[in-house]
Amino acid sequence: MFDKVREELGEIEHAWAGGDRVHAKREFGDLLFASVNLARFLDADPGAELIEATARFARRFELLKEEIVREGRRIQDCSLAELDVVWERVKKLTAEHEQGGPP
Repeated sequence: MFDKVREELGEIEHAWAGGDRVHAKREFGDLLFASVNLARFLDADPGAELIEATARFARRFELLKEEIVREGRRIQDCSLAELDVVWERVKKLTAEHEQGGPP
């Protein structure tokens, strides 16, 4: 299962690197199919997991925006590298909290 997901991802990367966006999209569909199959083996509901992942992303993005404002900056003035630093900090904090660690 894991090998199939890696294989499909590799096919997307190869198509993308070759400039074949149509083929990359088709391979993305195959990646989704392989991921749903993986979810079955994990006894996970792919739809529910996607909803939870989306909610987790939204919470983290709100915290990122709050952190940027707290630092006296505007999000549109930050580079991607700066945003990545804050994102990783927020992600670590929220992951600890979601796993029962300190808030």
